[in-house]
Amino acid sequence: MKTIIITGMSGAGKSQAIQILEDLGYFCVDNIPPQLMVTFINLCQQSATEIEKIALVTDVRGDVFLEGKDTLLAEYKQSKDDIRMIFLDARDEILVARYQETRRDHPLTDSTGNLIEAIRQERIRLEHFREIADEVIDTSDIKVRELKQQLIKVAEADRDNSKPKVKIYSFGFKYASPMGADYVFDVRFLPNPFYKKELRNLTGEDQLVRDYVMSFREAQIFYDKLEALMTFVIPQFAKVSKNTVEIAIGCTGGQHRSVTFAWLLNKALKEKGYETSLKHRDIKRNRLDH
Repeated sequence: MKTIIITGMSGAGKSQAIQILEDLGYFCVDNIPPQLMVTFINLCQQSATEIEKIALVTDVRGDVFLEGKDTLLAEYKQSKDDIRMIFLDARDEILVARYQETRRDHPLTDSTGNLIEAIRQERIRLEHFREIADEVIDTSDIKVRELKQQLIKVAEADRDNSKPKVKIYSFGFKYASPMGADYVFDVRFLPNPFYKKELRNLTGEDQLVRDYVMSFREAQIFYDKLEALMTFVIPQFAKVSKNTVEIAIGCTGGQHRSVTFAWLLNKALKEKGYETSLKHRDIKRNRLDH
C-alpha cells in the first residue's frame, strides 16, 4: 500500500494538495495527529477492502506536535519504502498575505497573540518533519496547476534511496535569504557583472556572463571547492534516509553570479547521475533598483 503524508506550514496549500491526491485516486484523510498515523496506516493495511494508496494530512491543529509525539511516525517512516512525506512551505510574507486575504485565523494565533509569532512558532514545531521529508515544495510562487504537476511527479515516482534528489536554486540576498535550504552559499565576494554595461541585461544563463564570472581565479577556486564538497556530502544523506538535498546560491540581485554557479553545479551533478532540479528565484526581478 502506497502512503503519502502531507504536512507543512498552515497556509502553504495542504488543503489543495489533499484534493489533488484525492482526484488521483488516493484514499484521503485530513488532520490526523502524527501519533495516530501509524495505527491508522496499519488498520488500512489490514482492511478487508483492499486499499492501494492513501494520503494523510497532519499539522499543528489541535496542538498535537508536542515534544516526542512525532518520534514513532518518524521511525516508522524510515523503516518503510512505500511511505513518502511531502512538506509544503512558503515564505513568511506569502503566508501572512494569504491569511489576510482569506481572513482566517492561524491555528496558533490564540496561543501566540499575533500572526507573525504564530508562523514563527509553527516553523519551530514542524522543523523535524521538514528535515525527514522526502520532498519539500515551496508554494510561494506557484499556481495550483503547478502544485498538481509536482504532486503527480511525486505520486508516480518509484522510490530510490540510492541517490538523493538535488534541488538547486539561485537567489538575490536583496530579496530576502532563503528558508530551509540545507546549504546556502554566498558569491557576493566576486566582481559583479551588473557593472559591465554589455552584461547588465544578460543573466548567468548566458555564456558571456558565465565566461566573465569564471574568468576570475577566485571564482574557479570557489567553484572547485563547492563541487567537491557537494560531491562528497550528497551521498551521505542517503545513509540517513534523507532523499532530497536543497542547495541555495545567492548574490546581490540573483541575476548573474548566483545563476552562473547554480547553472554550473546543476550541470556537474547531472553528469554525475543525480536527478536535479534548477530554479532561479529572482532572475526576472527588476534590476533598476540595484
